[in-house]
Amino acid sequence: MTTGFDKFDDRIHDLAQRENECDGLFEEVKSGNGEKSLRYLALRDSCKELRKEIFKSAMSAGLTRERINTEIKEARNEKTATHARQI
Repeated sequence: MTTGFDKFDDRIHDLAQRENECDGLFEEVKSGNGEKSLRYLALRDSCKELRKEIFKSAMSAGLTRERINTEIKEARNEKTATHARQI
């Protein structure tokens, strides 16, 4: 059974994964792959909504904005390092 923090942690990792994918799509769109722009826009908007939900629930649980940002940054770095090792 997952605890409240596990669910929070899962959502942060989901956000990190989405944001990293969004960054990759943005680079592809900039490189001329315009057909990927709709996916980029949809993903960007979903990231914004998920980030808002994470901050709202985390702050109501007593976490600081700095702590949340640190957790998100660490999750993004983990995803980036994992992706780099796979390549």
